[in-house]
Amino acid sequence: MPRLLQELDATASRSARPRAWLRAVMWLVEAGLHRRAGATTLVVARDLAGRMDYRLGFVLYDLEGTAARCGVSVATVKRHVRVLRELGALVWRRHGTKRNLRLPGRRYAGTATVYAATIPAVYDATMGHRLEGAGYGARVCGVTDAGRDRAVEAGRARTGALDNPAVGKRSSGGRAPHSSGPHHDVRRADVSGKLNYTSRRRATSGRPARRSPLQVARDIATARQVRPLVGWTQHEGLRRLAYALRPLIDRGLDARDIAAELCGLAAGWRPVRPAAWITAALAREGEPWGMGVRTRPRRSAAP
Repeated sequence: MPRLLQELDATASRSARPRAWLRAVMWLVEAGLHRRAGATTLVVARDLAGRMDYRLGFVLYDLEGTAARCGVSVATVKRHVRVLRELGALVWRRHGTKRNLRLPGRRYAGTATVYAATIPAVYDATMGHRLEGAGYGARVCGVTDAGRDRAVEAGRARTGALDNPAVGKRSSGGRAPHSSGPHHDVRRADVSGKLNYTSRRRATSGRPARRSPLQVARDIATARQVRPLVGWTQHEGLRRLAYALRPLIDRGLDARDIAAELCGLAAGWRPVRPAAWITAALAREGEPWGMGVRTRPRRSAAP
């Protein structure tokens, strides 16, 4: 991309969130579209993605800090950030200046450079993405038939959906049966005649808002598109899967982005109960682990 198209207002690339952006950068580097792009470019890109705003894809340049974290020189960081801009994967949102902002308590504070993560059109064309809009404000609104076939094959390759005959089989190990008694956290009803009343407002305050039948149907339609793309969800029922995917659907993610999120959540292994595990993993999303959730459930003993 020429320098004139490396500005947010002039770019032909669309905006992106960190995970989708990092996948696109890996493809751009591996495709050999820039002769100076390589492993160090990916190291710098991972540092930027780890600090990006999750929804907007904005990130502070932090030149010296990036160099220290990546273990390279400042000149190397400058060179590979320029490579990312020329690939169409970064654009300037704000140029930094050396003008002193005269902040209270600080002798000198310049204006920081802020970049925005972007995905160039060549990546969307190769992946078969259909776009709505143009430039930075464009978004993916669907996929072509070729793109859908490519996504299915990529999902199978990542998760090994066709090479795991053990899915759905009972474990041969000797496990103790589940207790048939009441759950230890469930309180027994008070039959002694004492007052045992909870107001309706208090009892229902924590419940999520009800979904309309049309919304439920849309959730199930999304789950039907996601399930072929993620191998370890293929034995889960559509309704349970749709219910578990609601937080991702409510973020505005499409089926491809949701599939990518799920592949990132369970990289290298297969949850036995997909819907329950997705719900638990998304509930822990606020815990720090890069820019997303943990990839595995918590263990009782520290590693």
